[in-house]
Formats: sequence, structure tokens, C-alpha cells
Amino acid sequence: MKRLLTNLGWPVLVALIIVGIYAYGKARPVEVEIAGVTRGRIEEYVTEEAQTQLRTERVVTADLLGTARRITLEEGDSVEAGQVITTVEDTELKLYLDVMQASLKEIEGHLAGADVPLPKESEVAAAEQERVRASQEVEGLEQDKKAAEAEAAFAAKDFKRIKGLFESGSATDQQYDMALRGLETAAASLAAFERRLAAAETAVRVADLRKQVLLDSMGDTAYLHDVYGAQLEQTRKMMDLLSHEIAKTRVTSPIAGVVLEKYVHSEQFVQPGAPLVKVGDMESIEIRADILSDEVGRVEPGQQVLLVGRAVRDPSVRGRVKKIYPSGFTKISALGVRQQRVAVLIDFENAELQLQPGYELDVKIAVAARDDAVLVPSEAVFATAEGQAVFVVLNGRARLRTVSTGLKGDDYYEVTAGLEPGDVAILRPPSELKAGSRVKREAAGDTPM
Repeated sequence: MKRLLTNLGWPVLVALIIVGIYAYGKARPVEVEIAGVTRGRIEEYVTEEAQTQLRTERVVTADLLGTARRITLEEGDSVEAGQVITTVEDTELKLYLDVMQASLKEIEGHLAGADVPLPKESEVAAAEQERVRASQEVEGLEQDKKAAEAEAAFAAKDFKRIKGLFESGSATDQQYDMALRGLETAAASLAAFERRLAAAETAVRVADLRKQVLLDSMGDTAYLHDVYGAQLEQTRKMMDLLSHEIAKTRVTSPIAGVVLEKYVHSEQFVQPGAPLVKVGDMESIEIRADILSDEVGRVEPGQQVLLVGRAVRDPSVRGRVKKIYPSGFTKISALGVRQQRVAVLIDFENAELQLQPGYELDVKIAVAARDDAVLVPSEAVFATAEGQAVFVVLNGRARLRTVSTGLKGDDYYEVTAGLEPGDVAILRPPSELKAGSRVKREAAGDTPM
């Protein structure tokens, strides 16, 4: 040994040792995990976050101006279609009805005593004062009606704009509901003024007739019978109209469902169209997913949808694509990126899942599928300058295969060229693995069936 050191020298010996270690390292097999290439079914998905919502929900509003009684229902309570939510006390309508009832009795009295002598001047003057008062009330109500018509026209225009945005997915459910309530409120207010104007105009006609009757000769009893009979019929019809309006003081639910929101918690004064409660049909629950515009072209109505997430109790439940909105909208992602998306609605059976409105989950829309495809684990596929590639094990060494892929599932690629069933692929190739390297195979566990 000493003689060898003397002849070669320490530097040369160290170099030889390093070369030997490197050669041993090159010759040592690289430990790898493997999986077999097989045939089977593969499905490709468009995956997106989604949220449940109700297809059928209604905001119950007041139809009349008045005091709404306290609503005893609470959020989560069930209601039947036609069930009374609350009542609205409208003293003005009842006052009009009392006036009409008094006029009815007066007309009936005149009709019974049509043969009385000519009226006194004081009676004619009183009738004239009543006519003037009724005419002034009509003038005031006509101005109020014009203002209400302007408000109703504006509300209709605003609702049409919001509805268009909502149908395209650019407006929220809350914006749509607010616009709808604004339209209903304006329409109810206009209807209320129209009813009051009609009542006031009827009062003017009744006053005119009363004055005319007083001025006309009482000797023509047949004429008086006709006049009083017409007044009687007109007053009764007006009373029927008022009774119909008073019936609207009973506010009922238009659908069967569950109380989602409660807007009036105690007795309070409300305007026509004021929201009282929101009722939703829990059987009409659906899922909305906002899909990237680049991917929505692969989505079609009827495609099967997998439902994933903590809220999903039964992972075997599947949904189906029901509707794809005709236009997209801009949405800001959680990272602040502006994205073009399209709303997609999904139907599903909620009996097992029992999802509630507003639940978040993930949906996986099956956009493509193929049976008897050549499958390789996605962990075996990597990119090279020439395209996608896979290391396979052949005679104990790693061999590089360039591959062409088709569908991509959650865990597998479909291979259309470059691999055959029975090939053994290397999963997550180590950085030191090269083409031709000896490998020590170590079973990875799962292989496609």
C-alpha cells in the first residue's frame, strides 16, 4: 500500500476513489413506484364551485295602506297556500263603506217617499255644497293619480332593466326582488289612488243626482223612481267594490312552503307593496354554478353532474344540467381576476341530501366519457420539449415513451398513442431518473381496474 501511494501519490488515489463512488452511484438502481397501464372507462369533468337556491319563492306584500298586525310566523315555519299571514287594518276603506251604507239608506228613503212636496232651498244649497266638496276631492285625487302613474312607469322601466340583467346572470336575486317589489309597490299605490278616485267620482255623480232630483218637479213620481233606482244600483255596486277591497286586508301566502325571511316583526303601518315575509317552496331547490366561458361550450343540458362537498351526505346522488343561460357576465375571482362566466342550473333529488338554500358545494359536470380506453395514472405523465411523455419499465430499466393523450379524468389520462395495456409506468419520476437508468420497482398500490 505504501508502495502504491509512493508510485501514484495521494491526489491520484483520491480521484480514483471519487470516480469509483460515482460509478457505483450510476450503477445503483433508482427506486421508483409503478402502476400498470390498463383498459377501462374514463370520464372528463368540468369542476366548479356552486350554491343551492330556490326556483320558487315569493315575497308576500301588503295590498293596502294601513296597519299590519304582528306576524306570529317565524323563519323556518311551514305555511300552506292561502294561509293568512297577517291582516291590514284600513280605516279609510271602512269609512267609505260606512258613507256608502248611509247613502244607500238615504236613497231608499227618498225612493219610499217619492211623492213628498217640493224641496226646500236649504236642501238644494246643502246638496250643492256636497257636490262642490266631492268635486274638489276628485281634483286632488286626479293629481295624486298622475304622480302615481309616473312612479309606476318608472318602476316598470327599472324592473325591465333589472330583469334583463338577472336573466343574463349579471344581477343578483336580491336586486331582482327589490326591483319586483318596487314595481308591485308602485302598481299597488296606483291602484289605490284609482279606487279612491272612482269612489270620489261616484260621490260626485251621487251629489249631482241628488241635487237634480231636488230641483226637478216632485210631481213626476215615475221619473223619480227611475232616478232613485239608478242611484240605488250604483251605490250598491260601489259597496260591492269596497267590500272586495276590504277583503284584501287578509294577507295570505300565494304558495305552500317555508318562511325564509320575515320583514315585519311587530304591528306597524305599511304602504301598498310593502314586503311582509318571503316564502319559498323547499321542493323547488336547485343548484347554480357559474362556469368559465372557456369551458361552458362543453356543457350541455342533460349531462350528469357529481355533487361533492361537506354538505353532501350521500355522494351517490347525481344531478343533471337543466339550463345554460344564454349570455355571460363578468365576475371577480377570489384572487381579484376578472373572469367571464356563464350561469348553469342543475336539477337534483334533494330527498336524501336535505340541502337548504345558500349551501355551498362543488359540482363535477361529466362533459365527456369513453369506455374501453387505454388508461395511465396522471401521476406518470409529464411534459417534455417534444410533448407529453411517460417512463415505462422494460427489462429492469427506465425507457422514455412519448405519448398522445385524450380525455383527462381525476386520476387517469386516456392514452391514444405511445402505450399499450400491460405496460408498466413509473409514477412521479425522480429527478435523477434518466432514460436507460436501472430501476428498482416498488409497487405503488392502486392500479386501474
